[in-house]
Amino acid sequence: MSGLPPRQRLGHLLRSLSKHLPDQLDGLLENARFKDGAAALQRLADPSHVEKALSRMSPEEAGWLADLLTGRWSWIADVQLDPEVAIVAPEELWIGAEPIRLPLSLAAVGLDEGLEALWEGAVLPGPPSSKATLLAKPPEGKAPEVARIRAQVRASVKGQRCVLIAQTQVALRRPSVVVSDDRRRLLAQDQAGRPAVGCRLEIGAEVHLTGTGGLVELEVPAPSGVLLKLEGIPAGRIPGAKP
Repeated sequence: MSGLPPRQRLGHLLRSLSKHLPDQLDGLLENARFKDGAAALQRLADPSHVEKALSRMSPEEAGWLADLLTGRWSWIADVQLDPEVAIVAPEELWIGAEPIRLPLSLAAVGLDEGLEALWEGAVLPGPPSSKATLLAKPPEGKAPEVARIRAQVRASVKGQRCVLIAQTQVALRRPSVVVSDDRRRLLAQDQAGRPAVGCRLEIGAEVHLTGTGGLVELEVPAPSGVLLKLEGIPAGRIPGAKP
């Protein structure tokens, strides 16, 4: 089982599959019967095609598909994974008025122990290490913002030194809640108006989970002046009823 985050794990698997499986099949793909399969492997060798597909998947879906493909590959031949390294970080962070510091680490496949990295981007400065600290600053304005991180990883594979590059980005989301005039419908979103789906919305002492489009619907109006929190971060108060 790989320690890579789900999307990175699936991308790594697809790259290794497209590289090694044709040789393992020993010319079988040249048969007209496997024309569609050969074309599919060629598409997997296109980084833009893979990245586009990964961007549309949830982490859960990517992890499920990686498990499925690994199992089916093992039915045909030995699974051969190329060396890979990835930054373990959340895909998004809800952030309030203060910066957030968050530990980062590296996950590796096929590398010897003892790797270290030079970190760049939205991290605190420090000596080469397998770990770093993300410094996420509150978004300004209404535009989508991300924290970009890059690691130049110095490692070895079976005793041979190598350098690998790992990079990722974390979406920074400042909470906002739009309350309907009757105080029964609350729309949770970020500073750019992107819905907060499947998030914890606290309305005073009550806790709700946002649904489709970031919506929470109440049976009775929320009390005026009650504090709102999205993912534990203050997001305003319930306004008074309009006349």
